[in-house]
Amino acid sequence: MLVQSRPGHVELLPALPAGWADHGSIRGAGVRGGFVLDLRWRHGRPTEATQHSVGGRTTTVSYAGATRRIHLAPGGSVTLRNLAP
Repeated sequence: MLVQSRPGHVELLPALPAGWADHGSIRGAGVRGGFVLDLRWRHGRPTEATQHSVGGRTTTVSYAGATRRIHLAPGGSVTLRNLAP
């Protein structure tokens, strides 16, 4: 599993398959709460996550216990880097 979401929370790479851990990316993954996610990872850790708001305003993005709170206007986006603790 690459992304797990519920309204107000997005977890990155909660169960990344070992065969995919070296590097990879996804684009346009719909996540709950009115967002779309683009994600890149290397060595099993996220390197860049861009959250696009379709209609959502606030959510929390987490990876391995580290969290970032995001506030966006509909149509806005933000790119997070250095997500790993």
